[in-house]
Amino acid sequence: MKNLIRGAALLVAVCCAVWLAVLWRWRATGHDMTAEDFVIYLLLLPLVVFGFVLALRWAWRGAVAQQAAAAASPAAAGASPGAAAPGQAVAAEEAQRHATAQLLCAHLLCACADSPQALLAAGQSGQPLPGLDASLQNAEGLPVMSARIPDLPVDAMRAALTSLQRSVRRAGRDAGAVPLTLDDDAPMEPPAEHLQRALAALQAPLMQALQSLQPWHERFADPTNISLLRVLLACPAWWSEGDSALAEAWLRQLLADEGSSGIAPARFVIDCQALGSVELWAEADRRLHSLNRDKRRDLLLLAACHSDLSDDAIAMLESQRRLFSPGQHPKGLIPSEAAAVLVLAPPDWPAAPDAATPPVQLHRPAVMKRDKSIEAAGSVSSQVLAEVLAAALGAAQLQVAEVAAVVCDADQHTPRGTELFGTTLKVLPHLDPAEHLCMTGGVAGHGEAGALMVVATAAVRALADQKPCLGLALGDSHWRLALLARPPQASTP
Repeated sequence: MKNLIRGAALLVAVCCAVWLAVLWRWRATGHDMTAEDFVIYLLLLPLVVFGFVLALRWAWRGAVAQQAAAAASPAAAGASPGAAAPGQAVAAEEAQRHATAQLLCAHLLCACADSPQALLAAGQSGQPLPGLDASLQNAEGLPVMSARIPDLPVDAMRAALTSLQRSVRRAGRDAGAVPLTLDDDAPMEPPAEHLQRALAALQAPLMQALQSLQPWHERFADPTNISLLRVLLACPAWWSEGDSALAEAWLRQLLADEGSSGIAPARFVIDCQALGSVELWAEADRRLHSLNRDKRRDLLLLAACHSDLSDDAIAMLESQRRLFSPGQHPKGLIPSEAAAVLVLAPPDWPAAPDAATPPVQLHRPAVMKRDKSIEAAGSVSSQVLAEVLAAALGAAQLQVAEVAAVVCDADQHTPRGTELFGTTLKVLPHLDPAEHLCMTGGVAGHGEAGALMVVATAAVRALADQKPCLGLALGDSHWRLALLARPPQASTP
């Protein structure tokens, strides 16, 4: 299609140039035009010139290709005997495209569930729905709808973060991020409420994930083994630098306590980045690919958390005109909070000695970006979601009819539902929405933990059905993700 458009553009350019030259010549010489002149000079001549230009371009490209081949020949002739042939390189690249990772464990906490199994049940039933928040109000003084996690240990988290604030300030000042004039004894602002609640939600899933690694503790304790536990924490992009620094300090302190994890601190590689829900998976895929290429046998722990349940967060959503309001913004976002932790392992990671079943296999994700926000006015296009779904099926080498179920974080009250159903009706017509589709967005909300929760729940569904399950992440306003989870016995196509 692009070549056709380029060819048409070249033809128009040639015709315009020839016509201008001929008309100028006729006017300068006072030539009397005839019908034969029009045919020859205004029709045939532009076509001849156009063909000549195409021939020149073809000859030029052939010369360039021949020169490139000649330049590559000496390099190929001088290559070492052990160098990979082009066919081997292509085969290796194709193998990487279809690579899988093992999901060793997945833990989460949100308003409607404290495990992937519970989230699957809540998404299938559509209960419990968000309700009016008892504490938060909008600018008009009216209560807002929210998906609040009950009984979070916020007080304990506030005390832990407060004790870290001065050391974080001192480290920031040494790094130049905090003004040198700010004294250590200067008054400290209390940790932001949304930070306290997000990390309080993350603590339980994180500890559960670390305890799930108990079968491999001896591997991390073996000095002859170089395996590491690489931790990647996604912080919401709208958090301040102080919020993110405090979250990283809390995470490092928690993992430094060998008694809480059973793994020596030297075996952790910790990284905190401002990443959205889908962007976290894209970064995880890049890191897994790099580890696989370098033949590293490390684990990758992905963690994400968020909370919109603070006055600052509500004010931000309201200023962006994104806060749900039945009268003014019925398609807005309902404030929520959640946390999730997943541990991924390379395909050859040894199985746990007492494991009842092998881990679920995850194929490489497909990630694409919409050209406009799903929350923007106008018609809702499903094209990007359909393309990302097709790419995920290609990565898994799976036929459409083999997809047995779909788990996604769409909801009914925003255009994400329209986008989802437009895609599934077109690409997955064999699935029954009532039986094979689980939508978690309406009960758990949207946020940085969304894609992790989708994949964790898709893995549970794949294990329960013993059939491949597709995970779709639609919670982000622009980014879309699709990923196939396979049960152990269906781990290879």
